[in-house]
Amino acid sequence: MNPERKEILSLPVLPGRLTPAEAAWRLGFEPDHIPILVSLGLLKPLGHPTASTVKYFASVEIETLRNDPKWLAKATDALRHKWKLKNEAAKRRTGDGHSSSANGNSQSHRHRELALHQSEPR
Repeated sequence: MNPERKEILSLPVLPGRLTPAEAAWRLGFEPDHIPILVSLGLLKPLGHPTASTVKYFASVEIETLRNDPKWLAKATDALRHKWKLKNEAAKRRTGDGHSSSANGNSQSHRHRELALHQSEPR
């Protein structure tokens, strides 16, 4: 981020709307996390932007979320889960994942995990 923007963001009074990079910086996330948080419904851009336009965020909303430990934990967990799923999918595509069980069945790790979870007593 350029120094002028960093200086503006450190002011006690922020501009009314923030870019995704500015919102990420204020929230403590990376800029590439913002589209994920938006897609998961954890962050809402201003207005009704189309997919190809820059999304802006209300600085008052960003500051509220920034000071909400429950939201920060939820967003952090959601990002972690999203990256975990993405990494598992990549492993399956490249064949680096564990695709066979001890008895020779070709069940993915995720399928085994789901089967184990479903068989646990509640």
